[in-house]
Amino acid sequence: MSFTVLAFWGCKSKDAKQIEGDWNLVQYKIGEKQIDFSCATISISKDENLNIKVSGFSGVNSFSGLYKANGKKLRAEPGFISTKMMGSKEDMEFERLFLNSAVGADSWKTKTQDGKILLCIFNSTENSEFVFAKASIKDANWTLTAILKNNGVQSIDADKTELPTLTFNEENKASGFSRVNYYSMDYNLDETEKKLSFTLGASTLMASGSKEAQELEQQFYINLDQTASYSLVGNTLTLRSKDGKILLEFVK
Repeated sequence: MSFTVLAFWGCKSKDAKQIEGDWNLVQYKIGEKQIDFSCATISISKDENLNIKVSGFSGVNSFSGLYKANGKKLRAEPGFISTKMMGSKEDMEFERLFLNSAVGADSWKTKTQDGKILLCIFNSTENSEFVFAKASIKDANWTLTAILKNNGVQSIDADKTELPTLTFNEENKASGFSRVNYYSMDYNLDETEKKLSFTLGASTLMASGSKEAQELEQQFYINLDQTASYSLVGNTLTLRSKDGKILLEFVK
């Protein structure tokens, strides 16, 4: 397979603004055939030259590249990057189709359905269409999988029912389980700039957890307090400090 990056050439700022942000794939078809999938995403942002930077998850691997556009028309340029992990036969086949359709795409548009903005990307050569819906960290309940402690990011090895969780709601309140106690706090979110911060609030006062659980809980709160930005790739939410260090990683 030959990988070439899609390019949005000379993209007008108004057009670019429409498609900035994180998007989840909700429909994919080639001709009249609907393609089954578990998860695929694309994240779009502008660089200093008003080019469009893209990254995302294609079913097994992560990808990134540079996009340009002439209005709603696309052209392909070299420079597509993808990781090389192996997955199930079904996921690998989906990824092959997804990437082939993506690198051959030649137009895009947005539309509104049921009050939601959708991004449609078309490949007229193979008659394929992607439909993406705007993604948000508020769309899921998140479970901790890794945490920065002792100057290194460590995977969490525990029963899933014991892992810290994080949920966002529309009233700028975050809540969850922190390994021993339940907590709630305020948060500030800028989904365009991927900025996120928390103001530590209230928690229950249980002290029945093990020493290990209590230490993890304390570090969890410290890392939330230091959060300044985030990234959302596939099913993974990563919280980072002001200097870009990974503090916490969650999955849906």
